[in-house]
Amino acid sequence: MRGVVVLGVSGGIAAFRAVEVLRGLVKAGCDVYPILTRNATRFVTPRTFAVLANREAQVTLWGDAARPGVDHVELARQADLLLVAPATANVLAKLAAGVADDALTTYALAHRRGVVLAPAMNTYMLRHAATQEALATLRRRGAVIVASAAGELACGEVGEGRLAAVDDIVAAALAALPPRGPLAGVRVLVTAGPTRERVDAVRVLTNRSSGRQGLAIAQAARRLGAEVTVLVGPGVVAPVTVRSERFESAAELGSLMATWASRVDVVWHAAAVADFRAARPAEGKLDRRQGSLQLDLEPVPDLAASMPRRDGAPYLVIFAAERGAELEERARRKLEAKGADAVVANPIDEAGLGMEATANRALVLSRAGLRRELPARSKDDLALELLLVVMPELLARRMP
Repeated sequence: MRGVVVLGVSGGIAAFRAVEVLRGLVKAGCDVYPILTRNATRFVTPRTFAVLANREAQVTLWGDAARPGVDHVELARQADLLLVAPATANVLAKLAAGVADDALTTYALAHRRGVVLAPAMNTYMLRHAATQEALATLRRRGAVIVASAAGELACGEVGEGRLAAVDDIVAAALAALPPRGPLAGVRVLVTAGPTRERVDAVRVLTNRSSGRQGLAIAQAARRLGAEVTVLVGPGVVAPVTVRSERFESAAELGSLMATWASRVDVVWHAAAVADFRAARPAEGKLDRRQGSLQLDLEPVPDLAASMPRRDGAPYLVIFAAERGAELEERARRKLEAKGADAVVANPIDEAGLGMEATANRALVLSRAGLRRELPARSKDDLALELLLVVMPELLARRMP
């Protein structure tokens, strides 16, 4: 089970989308307890939520002999997360003020763990000082706010106030759940995507990396319970389920890696660093009418080799993209030269695999003697397999 989630649904037109939120949570393996306000039942029926959650949807604190109400104090002992979607201005104000006049707000006062709120309302209601103060108060108390989207509203207004995308709400909820799994307590840093090195004001040197493999590793590690941070390069969209920071050049990535090195247990350095940069980037824009151009290049610093480490920590996994014929030989040389703990070698000369592709194969080598060949598969499946192959070495180190 992924976690116990209390799903609060308040009375706005977006309440019907809470059904899809519930479906997403159940699909992700969560045990969900729906609680609807009475106004929510004017838009959606409790029966719909009951069928999807496989339990009664609570609307009132007071049950009867046939259907006793849920003990909100007992439920609060079990629940990992309170998610309110949609959260109307009325409910936000009550949560901020501690009002407990229905099943949802009474439960909220007893709840003791994470809170995620997805506001949805008219634009001017959202912008009102009272609503903004309520949101600020709830943030200070630790609630995660899934920002409303902008667009055409049911009332005819155009502006912010639409409920956020269902996938974003579910992702925020899953990210807020306490970690469970074999990597619980492990702090993971992943680098993903290309670097860009300035040639002039508009041109750069870069490569074809999509960042897919690094992002897949980050998401798989999060699913296994790790605390994950991902450093993402240009053009790469980080998943909302993990903490992320952005870099542009190799120098920026190196600085971030140096900052994070002392905070994590393992680094998966999957970013494709541009090996060269212009020795003297031009000011302004180079003009082709000036004729042929000779570009003086210099190598960028070796980020993996220069990352600060103490007593072999953090555990370092590097990647090597090489021709198939010399894959293992060059990967072993890189493993030694960079002082890494493990290397994941991928071919660059096989159709349908590698950079920009959705699939890859890998040869995994470690300094401790591990050698494992992983056949071609989707990068998502490969990411999980890589973690299962490599991480036991790290976990063995951490054991007293």
